[in-house]
Amino acid sequence: MGAELAGPVATMEYILQEYKRKRTLTDNHMRLLKGAVAATRQVAMQSQHLARVVHGKIKQSHERLKLDDLLRSALNDHARQFQARGVELHQSIRPVEVIVDPGLLTALLDAAISWSLTVGQKLMVSLDMKHWPQHGLLIFKSSQSIAAAAGEESRPETDSLTWHLLQQIGVAMGVSAERVRSDTEAILMLEFPRTVQQLEGLTAVEIETGYDSLQSEPRALAGHRLLVVTEDEKLVFDIKMVARGMSLEMDVVPGPMQAVRACELELPHIIVIDERVRNRIFDELRDDLLRLNPNFPFIEIAIASNTLEIASWMTESMARVSRDSLRSQLPSILALELAKTM
Repeated sequence: MGAELAGPVATMEYILQEYKRKRTLTDNHMRLLKGAVAATRQVAMQSQHLARVVHGKIKQSHERLKLDDLLRSALNDHARQFQARGVELHQSIRPVEVIVDPGLLTALLDAAISWSLTVGQKLMVSLDMKHWPQHGLLIFKSSQSIAAAAGEESRPETDSLTWHLLQQIGVAMGVSAERVRSDTEAILMLEFPRTVQQLEGLTAVEIETGYDSLQSEPRALAGHRLLVVTEDEKLVFDIKMVARGMSLEMDVVPGPMQAVRACELELPHIIVIDERVRNRIFDELRDDLLRLNPNFPFIEIAIASNTLEIASWMTESMARVSRDSLRSQLPSILALELAKTM
């Protein structure tokens, strides 16, 4: 709050000094003053709301709501803001019903849109149902235009008041909020576990993996732990989405040396390695683990497009999948590889 108040307070002090010096204010001074007052009011409102949420002073009434309708309404409410900032909006919104408090949901959507607008002029909003577990999944992807990205210096990641408010509202509602941000792009993922479920005759694991053999144990993979070795935050985000959809636990390390230490502390059920960080240290780790368990599973994420290699049983080959097809191919490969350890 202090960091976000510093700017508008400095503007007010500047205008006050100008008035003392000249005994008059220009139109530009008035414009700056109105902006500073609006920013201060926004901080005050958000901080008050944050205090109520954190201290549990909001009584929730759980209602069945159409998230898609409320999302469209929230986007319409920000239409003037989009226009003023020159934001290009793209939508892919499918019907999803959730059971949450209406007031908190409205506040969550408002905070999510406001946070996404801090990045750039392009905003993609998608709402869909995850197959397993069947949760509502809302994603905001915001990015700068090419011209803006070239003309601006990179901005460091900051935990703004809007982000804290969004995160705490999510905690109060039981909605997970995850983000990945670079200099030019931000992705926000909101997952709603209390979603009205309609499986339409298919088991969740069949939908996600396509393997009928797991039908008798739909949660057979839940709780298995994978270790991901990469420095790429976007790749981590993509794999995490797949892991969450299969109820897998996930740890991340930036390189092979850290992977060795992680395995010494607690051996994972499977290791996923980014081809770009694979080196001699990782190959030695792999040899050691295969000596302990010839079926220990590994998956390599390939940079080349259209890559899909399935490891054979009891061989030294490694499963490989290209990063551009993770969402479609990785669940099946994870299911196959983990089946070796069951």
